[in-house]
Order: sequence, then structure tokens, then C-alpha cells
Amino acid sequence: MQAEQGVTLIELVTVIAVVAALSAVAVPSAARVRSAVSRAEAAGRLALVLRAAQAHAQSSGGPVRVEVGLAGDYAVTDSTGEVVTRGGLGVDTSSTYPNGTLQFSPRGWAGLPGTASPRAGHFSIAGSPHTVVVQLSGCVRWS
Repeated sequence: MQAEQGVTLIELVTVIAVVAALSAVAVPSAARVRSAVSRAEAAGRLALVLRAAQAHAQSSGGPVRVEVGLAGDYAVTDSTGEVVTRGGLGVDTSSTYPNGTLQFSPRGWAGLPGTASPRAGHFSIAGSPHTVVVQLSGCVRWS
């Protein structure tokens, strides 16, 4: 007599139940990880935008203004008012700079638009511990 090969209905239902239970645990966890990664990427991208604006101010010999909105949209304009670049971070931000606006001088120092004195400040990425710090010396770093 030969043994029949195959899967019983009970075995199939058991496997489906186990897969469903694992999916219910894994999917929300993966979404949290993805959200955390996108916030970290946004902080890194904002730091790059600020460094590029600083470099543009130093190379052009004129001030460069950076405006970062609460929704994470940003615009970089030079001393003639021409938009150098604009874009979005995809996350909400807040800043110690009024209206999220700072200006890099031709020496690379960050300050408030229309003022000559340097001013340190930072941008925070909403819902995460990530911040982008602009030091008094003009150094831009993120954590």
C-alpha cells in the first residue's frame, strides 16, 4: 500500500494563520522603521542644502538666503533674488530662526537676513530626534 502525498486542509489553514500572525506584527514595525529612515534622510538633505548655500555665498561673494517652511519646503535665493534651488524635505520642520529664514554671508557665517552679525540656530525634524545645527562659526552639522 502506498502512502498518499499532499497537504491536509488543517495543515494549510494552520500555515495561513501563522503567516497572517507574522504579517500583522511585521508590517507596522516596517512602517515605523521606514518613517524613521525618511526623517533621518530629511535631516541629512537639509544639512546638504545649507552647506551648498553656504558654499554658494562664499564662491559668489554675495549673501545667500535660505528659507525653510514648516512643511519642509525650502528655497535658496542669491543676492539678486534669483532662486538657486528649491525643493521639499517631505517632513515637517521647526527652527530657532524666525520664519525658518537664515542668510549666509560671503564669509560663510549664518545670520538673520539684513543683519551683519552671525547667529547660531537649528532646525528640528518633526517627530524625530534629528536636528540640523548651524554653529556660530558657520559649521553645519546634523544628528
